Amino acid sequence: YPLRRQRQMCIRDSKIRIMAFAGVIIAMNIVLARLVAINIGPTLRITVSQTPVYLAGFWFGPVVGGICGFLGDLIGSLLQGYAPNPLISVSAILAGVIPGLFRHVLEKKAALWKVVGILIIHGVVGALGFTCIGLHMYYGTPWSVLYATRVVQTIMLTAVNSVLVFFLYKSPLTSFVKKSIAEGTEKIRQVNTAENKSMK
Repeated sequence: YPLRRQRQMCIRDSKIRIMAFAGVIIAMNIVLARLVAINIGPTLRITVSQTPVYLAGFWFGPVVGGICGFLGDLIGSLLQGYAPNPLISVSAILAGVIPGLFRHVLEKKAALWKVVGILIIHGVVGALGFTCIGLHMYYGTPWSVLYATRVVQTIMLTAVNSVLVFFLYKSPLTSFVKKSIAEGTEKIRQVNTAENKSMK
């Protein structure tokens, strides 16, 4: 029983660490999206708010990454006094899910071209897919107008975000995050090993 209780405490500690990191990422996403952004009309915004969400996917996987994207979009929208657009929320979720699905690609060997490729997938599916559909349905903006502006925007933001994500992923920040999570995982492993030995 003491070992089982210790294991539960280690699992809870590991979850708390991930939640703490996720909270910081969501806060950064909200600040970058709402305060450090250039709005050009009702359908176009220049911002690098997705950078922390991309990193959340690469660091913690698709589930945590997707949650960070969703909560960042939801809370940010509510703070500005309007309901989130469901289709745009899907794009925000995919900003964390897609890097999470491909994080093993960077874990083997991080390279800028790999980040660019992964973010292009989100650009096509998310920004040019779900976001454009959501804006068309919500504002009634013609497709030609949407894509005339958003294709250029998506290319620019993909390039900028790719560079930011790559250098942040290669920075000591990633080592710090992984070390913090690994410590919790190692404690759980040690407790499981001790519990298995005590049962023999």
